[in-house]
Amino acid sequence: MLHYHFECKIPTSQFIQITLDIRPSNSGELTLQFPAWRAGRYQIANYAENIRGFHIVDDHGNAVTTRKISKDAWVFRTENKSSYSVQYEYFAGKMDAGSAWVDDEQVYINFINCCPEVKEMPRSQVTLSYSLSNWPESICTLPRAEQDIYRARDYQDLVDSTLLAAKKLTKWNYRLDDTNFNSWIHGKIHFEKELFISRFKKFAETLIRDFGEFPEKEYHFIFQLLPYKHYHGVEHRRGTVITFGPAESLNQPEVMEELLGVSCHELYHAWNVCRIRPQELLPYDFSKENYTQAGLILEGITTYMGDLYLLKSGVYDLTTYLKHAEKTLSRETAHFGWKNYTILESSFDLWLDGYTPGIPDRKVNIYTRGALLAWSMDILLLKQGSSLAVVMKKMWQQFGKPLLGYSLDDFESIVTHEFADPSEIKSFFLNFIHGYEDLFPYFTLLLTNIGIEISDVYGNDILLHQCGIRTSPERIITQVHPDSKAFHVLMRNDRIVNYSIQDEIAQLAIQRHGREMIIRVPLEKPQFFPSKYLSAQSPSQLTLSWMN
Repeated sequence: MLHYHFECKIPTSQFIQITLDIRPSNSGELTLQFPAWRAGRYQIANYAENIRGFHIVDDHGNAVTTRKISKDAWVFRTENKSSYSVQYEYFAGKMDAGSAWVDDEQVYINFINCCPEVKEMPRSQVTLSYSLSNWPESICTLPRAEQDIYRARDYQDLVDSTLLAAKKLTKWNYRLDDTNFNSWIHGKIHFEKELFISRFKKFAETLIRDFGEFPEKEYHFIFQLLPYKHYHGVEHRRGTVITFGPAESLNQPEVMEELLGVSCHELYHAWNVCRIRPQELLPYDFSKENYTQAGLILEGITTYMGDLYLLKSGVYDLTTYLKHAEKTLSRETAHFGWKNYTILESSFDLWLDGYTPGIPDRKVNIYTRGALLAWSMDILLLKQGSSLAVVMKKMWQQFGKPLLGYSLDDFESIVTHEFADPSEIKSFFLNFIHGYEDLFPYFTLLLTNIGIEISDVYGNDILLHQCGIRTSPERIITQVHPDSKAFHVLMRNDRIVNYSIQDEIAQLAIQRHGREMIIRVPLEKPQFFPSKYLSAQSPSQLTLSWMN
């Protein structure tokens, strides 16, 4: 038996007091392993660094000897018919969708941050309780077993769950088919309830239509609407946490579109990732890195489909959809990591530098690159009378619903079987997913099949468009186009003190690590770092199939 209990005695300290009661069935050693990372963020987080006062007592209150065997694991010895109480404090001082935060208004915990796994008891049923009377309104996404007691099937289920206790929470709910959907809002609300709910119902209904069912009987959207700028979402089986701010900006339609975008993205994860998951991540091993090449499916397809379902459901019109797609396209076309690393290799290296800019053009972004690859696959499938939605429904039926891990070969096989002549899709996988070919000319041509045209637009920034030099507001060079002449004479982090243009030459006074230099760069025809614009042309039958 395992039981976790949570208290918060001094909110301003931001420490949570946690007790884990263990009743082992046999004598022997037990290992308490704290998570080193969390689902949805394939990066070592070292949650154990937020723990203090760790100790264990037996059922008589006697101290139990512990031995630390790694940076986040302890071992102790148990005796039969005895029970043990593991006690420690966790510092809840990070506000985002995957972390933990305490203040005078709320106690917010993603259990993955602070709950250790008892390695020798992986399938033990877990119960949980909390004493947080200063925050009378609460939501725990675990099922309630009895009054004030919540139950998880096992450790994996526990750490896929969230607790939010607050002085005030707003709850809105609605029902679709057999599922209750709940929206829990902490923070000030600056938008209309009925319009908000109607939009969420629309995209959820369309997702359920295409997958055929929703995986859970209860689902929770937990919103942290913050007074400062923020944007983050994290998926869980029975819900999602979304942090967004500033809250007051949500009265603007274009800002609300951003909240709708991340919300639909996270709901798509209820199928894809939470259940449709690669073999190497089933189950998660939270003690160490879990390497996967499946970032295209995990996040690329989710990024593309999250926005597409806002279009398919009518929440976005085509103009709005294309406006957001332009952002993805512009971010991806501004970098050249595809020349050096495939999306498969970039996915594997998420643990190394996947969430930081890294060195120039080493890798691709699995979200943006993956979204363009997913869009390309969708168009190729539409031309066959199929779609990526059909493929993902088959992934759900074959791997997600029975909770069986898939391989990349499984995914490629399902896609390929949708083609009467598989030669084109096999070449696509070979060249753009496994290979290093330039996707953009091919992608531009594919878009014409659904009546969408890409236009390159150059502004008045001569250094950017005619020299290939991108700078920060402080005139620090942040990027130099690798095909430009400037690439051979300028460096990242050079600071441009001033410059002048004469006779098709840009003369730059720069500072480079304490040195002052004059560098001349010839102007070239406008060709570097264009803004990308998407426009809808005459719709075809394929366009209508894509949008519906």
